[in-house]
Amino acid sequence: MSERRRHNRLVVTMPVWVQEADGDAGEDPGSLGVLKNISLGGLYCQCPPSMKLKEGQTLQFTVSSSLPHLDLPGASRLTAKGKVLRLDQVPGADPAWGLAVCFLDELTFFRS
Repeated sequence: MSERRRHNRLVVTMPVWVQEADGDAGEDPGSLGVLKNISLGGLYCQCPPSMKLKEGQTLQFTVSSSLPHLDLPGASRLTAKGKVLRLDQVPGADPAWGLAVCFLDELTFFRS
Protein backbone atom coordinates (compact mmCIF):
# COMPACT_ATOMS: atom_id res chain seq x y z
CA MET A 1 0.00 0.00 0.00
CA SER A 2 1.45 3.39 -0.97
CA GLU A 3 1.52 6.46 1.28
CA ARG A 4 -1.09 9.11 0.41
CA ARG A 5 0.51 11.88 2.43
CA ARG A 6 1.12 15.26 0.82
CA HIS A 7 3.28 16.61 3.66
CA ASN A 8 6.32 15.28 5.47
CA ARG A 9 5.69 14.27 9.07
CA LEU A 10 7.73 15.39 12.05
CA VAL A 11 7.86 12.51 14.54
CA VAL A 12 7.82 13.95 18.08
CA THR A 13 6.60 13.06 21.54
CA MET A 14 5.30 16.07 23.42
CA PRO A 15 2.22 17.20 25.33
CA VAL A 16 -0.81 18.44 23.38
CA TRP A 17 -3.99 20.00 24.81
CA VAL A 18 -7.12 18.65 23.10
CA GLN A 19 -10.65 20.05 23.44
CA GLU A 20 -13.92 20.47 21.55
CA ALA A 21 -13.42 23.16 18.91
CA ASP A 22 -16.90 24.64 19.07
CA GLY A 23 -17.99 23.59 22.55
CA ASP A 24 -18.29 25.53 25.76
CA ALA A 25 -15.00 25.40 27.72
CA GLY A 26 -17.06 24.97 30.89
CA GLU A 27 -18.65 21.80 29.51
CA ASP A 28 -15.43 20.43 27.99
CA PRO A 29 -12.28 21.80 29.59
CA GLY A 30 -10.25 19.42 27.43
CA SER A 31 -7.57 16.89 28.23
CA LEU A 32 -3.85 16.54 27.98
CA GLY A 33 -2.71 14.08 25.33
CA VAL A 34 0.57 13.05 23.73
CA LEU A 35 1.46 14.24 20.25
CA LYS A 36 3.15 11.48 18.23
CA ASN A 37 3.59 13.12 14.82
CA ILE A 38 2.54 16.26 12.99
CA SER A 39 2.65 17.68 9.46
CA LEU A 40 1.13 20.68 7.73
CA GLY A 41 -1.88 18.50 6.92
CA GLY A 42 -2.64 16.87 10.25
CA LEU A 43 -1.43 15.04 13.32
CA TYR A 44 -1.59 11.82 15.25
CA CYS A 45 -1.89 11.91 19.03
CA GLN A 46 -2.97 9.77 21.94
CA CYS A 47 -5.62 10.92 24.43
CA PRO A 48 -6.94 9.47 27.69
CA PRO A 49 -9.81 6.98 27.38
CA SER A 50 -12.00 9.31 29.47
CA MET A 51 -12.36 11.71 26.51
CA LYS A 52 -15.61 11.36 24.60
CA LEU A 53 -14.38 11.13 21.01
CA LYS A 54 -15.91 10.15 17.68
CA GLU A 55 -14.92 10.14 14.03
CA GLY A 56 -15.85 13.36 12.25
CA GLN A 57 -15.60 15.39 15.46
CA THR A 58 -13.90 18.81 15.28
CA LEU A 59 -11.27 19.44 17.94
CA GLN A 60 -8.88 22.24 18.89
CA PHE A 61 -5.22 21.30 19.50
CA THR A 62 -2.62 23.37 21.34
CA VAL A 63 1.08 22.52 21.68
CA SER A 64 2.90 24.72 24.19
CA SER A 65 6.54 23.81 23.95
CA SER A 66 9.79 24.82 22.39
CA LEU A 67 9.57 24.04 18.67
CA PRO A 68 13.21 23.88 17.57
CA HIS A 69 12.60 21.44 14.70
CA LEU A 70 10.31 23.85 12.86
CA ASP A 71 12.95 26.49 12.10
CA LEU A 72 10.79 29.22 13.66
CA PRO A 73 12.99 31.16 16.10
CA GLY A 74 11.07 32.10 19.23
CA ALA A 75 7.98 30.04 18.40
CA SER A 76 6.70 28.46 21.59
CA ARG A 77 3.08 27.52 20.88
CA LEU A 78 0.97 26.35 17.99
CA THR A 79 -2.76 25.85 17.66
CA ALA A 80 -4.87 24.12 15.05
CA LYS A 81 -8.42 23.00 14.45
CA GLY A 82 -8.85 19.52 13.02
CA LYS A 83 -11.34 16.80 12.16
CA VAL A 84 -10.94 13.28 13.57
CA LEU A 85 -10.48 10.90 10.63
CA ARG A 86 -9.76 7.74 12.59
CA LEU A 87 -9.88 6.50 16.19
CA ASP A 88 -7.71 3.61 17.38
CA GLN A 89 -7.76 1.98 20.79
CA VAL A 90 -4.16 1.89 22.02
CA PRO A 91 -3.73 -1.10 24.35
CA GLY A 92 -1.23 -1.28 27.18
CA ALA A 93 -0.76 -0.45 30.83
CA ASP A 94 -2.23 3.01 30.18
CA PRO A 95 -4.92 2.51 27.51
CA ALA A 96 -5.57 5.50 25.27
CA TRP A 97 -7.35 6.67 22.15
CA GLY A 98 -5.17 7.19 19.11
CA LEU A 99 -6.48 10.01 16.89
CA ALA A 100 -5.61 10.58 13.25
CA VAL A 101 -6.58 14.18 12.50
CA CYS A 102 -6.80 16.28 9.34
CA PHE A 103 -6.37 20.02 9.88
CA LEU A 104 -9.28 22.20 8.78
CA ASP A 105 -7.23 25.39 8.57
CA GLU A 106 -3.61 26.46 8.74
CA LEU A 107 -1.51 26.00 11.85
CA THR A 108 -1.18 29.15 13.94
CA PHE A 109 2.20 29.80 15.57
CA PHE A 110 2.80 32.14 18.49
CA ARG A 111 6.13 33.56 19.63
CA SER A 112 6.97 33.98 23.29
